[in-house]
Amino acid sequence: MCPMTIRLTMRPRLLFFILILLTGSPLFAESDSGGSYNLLIKIGLDDDWFIISRSNLASRDDFTDTFFRYTGGGLGYQLTDSWSLRGGYRRAWIQLQGDWLPENRFYLEGFYATRWDAYRLTNRARIERRTFDYREDDVRLRNEIVIEGPAGLLGESLKPYFEEEFFYSTKADRFEANWLGGGLAWRPAKGVKLKLGYRWNRFRVGGDWRNRHVLVTGLNLFF
Repeated sequence: MCPMTIRLTMRPRLLFFILILLTGSPLFAESDSGGSYNLLIKIGLDDDWFIISRSNLASRDDFTDTFFRYTGGGLGYQLTDSWSLRGGYRRAWIQLQGDWLPENRFYLEGFYATRWDAYRLTNRARIERRTFDYREDDVRLRNEIVIEGPAGLLGESLKPYFEEEFFYSTKADRFEANWLGGGLAWRPAKGVKLKLGYRWNRFRVGGDWRNRHVLVTGLNLFF
């Protein structure tokens, strides 16, 4: 087995080990909890072009406050079997002091997907132009890595996954958030994927770092 194969095979185990360590960390002593509820729709136009749409609702304060939401869509092109390029627009709202404040996001992203043995790896690199009415505009960089494991004893349609994503503000010149988590992905039928998982959301509020335990649900539909 070559060194690259060994590294790729060990990566899901390493992420799982890191996740266990973090869940026992003192950082979790004073943390918030909430949910992130996601809908993704992908529609193929032909062999190369597709439309993709994502929507989200998020809650905090022990699931009592639905404070954030977004929806949007974009156009994608499949460059190769592994690489695709997407661009689009997203409208987001955050609730601050009782008011829903809007945000415009214009994004461009590259997406890579590959398989080795029974594992699947995806990497999404995104640049977002964010505009606001209530604060200064920003350009944010995001990178998400997801590793989906083999089915094993869970059945062919139910697989574990591990994910990590960072958020970097170019205006503030600093990391603004990091997501680390895992869960189960289930494909009950062709074109349907359900996700249920846990995410540790570590994010900045001003100059301070905060933590939130997040229950993540997802419905992905492919046409």
